[in-house]
Amino acid sequence: MNVDRAALIRREPHAVDAFYRSYARTVLRWVVRLGGTRLDPEDTAQDVFIAALGAISRFRAEQALEPWLFGVTRRVVANARRRAWFRRMVGWEDTASLPDRDAGTDTRLDRLRRRRLVQEVLEELTDDQREVLVLLDLEGRTAPEVSELLGIPVGTVYSRVHHARKQFSALLGSGRFALNHDALRQALREDS
Repeated sequence: MNVDRAALIRREPHAVDAFYRSYARTVLRWVVRLGGTRLDPEDTAQDVFIAALGAISRFRAEQALEPWLFGVTRRVVANARRRAWFRRMVGWEDTASLPDRDAGTDTRLDRLRRRRLVQEVLEELTDDQREVLVLLDLEGRTAPEVSELLGIPVGTVYSRVHHARKQFSALLGSGRFALNHDALRQALREDS
């Protein structure tokens, strides 16, 4: 999308609406995958757009918008994760529960459990590992695209994803998380 920066800076409704419509699904997907199970994805995605609109004057015309927006997203998610951690530590947060069995079919519940498991395992990774794993394996982006989004060399992307995949597999095999790799691949496909 070609962003009319001047219109966004002036908060012209048509420009803000076009910006939001163009990137809402992408930002929400990033938030869900980077943020984990303890964040409200819709609220956090909304915070991303508020932060992006507040910082749009610092967006340079020669920059690509998506890497810039990903940078805003990762900062907002990191802050939200820190706040969620603090709320858990001081007991201000109730733990989320799975939907009641009467709310849907066993298949739907199984899918929700697998998605939650993927999120729980992703939460155990470092931020750097989680970002490359999400962008490469869940988003299906190429290493050069991830390199541009994160502002790091392509070799670093490959190194991080190697360690992230190794850690992800080790966590699944540790017994703390009960799901085989075939079920995980299915959960990742369903989550896309």
